[in-house]
Amino acid sequence: MIYLVRHGETVWNEISRLQGRLDSPLTPRGMQQAHAIGETLRREIKNINDVCIETSDLGRARETARIIANVIGMSLAAIVLTPLLVEHDFGDWQGLTHSQVDELYPGARAKRQDRKWTYSIPNGESYALVAVRARKWLSAPRYARTTIAVTHEMTSRTIQGLYLALTEEETLARTHLHHRIYRLRDGCIDEVSGQS
Repeated sequence: MIYLVRHGETVWNEISRLQGRLDSPLTPRGMQQAHAIGETLRREIKNINDVCIETSDLGRARETARIIANVIGMSLAAIVLTPLLVEHDFGDWQGLTHSQVDELYPGARAKRQDRKWTYSIPNGESYALVAVRARKWLSAPRYARTTIAVTHEMTSRTIQGLYLALTEEETLARTHLHHRIYRLRDGCIDEVSGQS
């Protein structure tokens, strides 16, 4: 069983700045979201001794994983850094707002929207490349019977699509808000939490 978690809200999320592989700290609300996720998982998971937390190695995901581990009573040493869970690489767009992307790369966002699955951002990656990583992660052996996977919105969207064998369009239509937990089990995905 996998619990798919998105990192808590960050400073750059709050101001709509593209993060990709760059980082910004969790906001106070983001820390509260991570804590609430931990509380939900503490109630949900019956045997904490058979749980592993795998997390993207980006700071915002690591901090979210650390908060969750503290809340559910896991040792921080049990957290496994998993680069396959890292966010979609926004390349030259990282650190920019949408209006800055439009100013510096006129028409590029529209081109990406037209062929979003295969469009590679300059010096970045496409959803198709994210799917290669996500598929590799899904097929890898798990460290425990229950995995809490702390990742990012676009990577989560891709993992969900692959897990459910969705089309590219259906996968791109998926989302993952900061406060949501998705349980992947027996070929189905259920939402565990809807707290804000």
